Amino acid sequence: MSSNLRKYVQALYGFDAVVQRVDPGCWQDASPCAGWVARDVVAHSIDVTNGVTKLAGGAASADATSVADDPVAAWADARDRAVSALDSAGALQREADTPFGHMTIDQFIGILYVDPLTHTWDLARATGQQPVLDEGLCADGIAQLTAAGDAIRVEGMFEPPVEPPADADMATRFAAFTGRQV
Repeated sequence: MSSNLRKYVQALYGFDAVVQRVDPGCWQDASPCAGWVARDVVAHSIDVTNGVTKLAGGAASADATSVADDPVAAWADARDRAVSALDSAGALQREADTPFGHMTIDQFIGILYVDPLTHTWDLARATGQQPVLDEGLCADGIAQLTAAGDAIRVEGMFEPPVEPPADADMATRFAAFTGRQV
């Protein structure tokens, strides 16, 4: 397993842990993502995960209807399909055009893991859960986003960073760096 795959899968399962704990009455609660409710965070995560699955040579899953009907099951299906596709022989070495340019799937997921990591925090906050993010992933995410510079500070991606409290844990520091109000 590559280190990029390890990070991506770890971020997926961190998101999964939050999805599994969402109280069914919270799916329409506002999220830190402007204009999105908790269900929208899951729908976005399914879309992104389906993109990875397709690039890795697998079959994507879950449409908007299935997310509306059962976000937990729709997410689990998308997660499982992505992990299976990435585990297929040669999947990580495949090359594809990604939003970040032409690269291998391994390189792509080595960048993309910050998406499920970020949305783990968003979904937890939206649904009244304490965000629990891996400190190492958060530190790596901050370093990666710092290296990307202002290119990530565009509408629909990341807002300008906010100042976290002096005693903030690494998850809060990561969320603040992505522009989330902490």
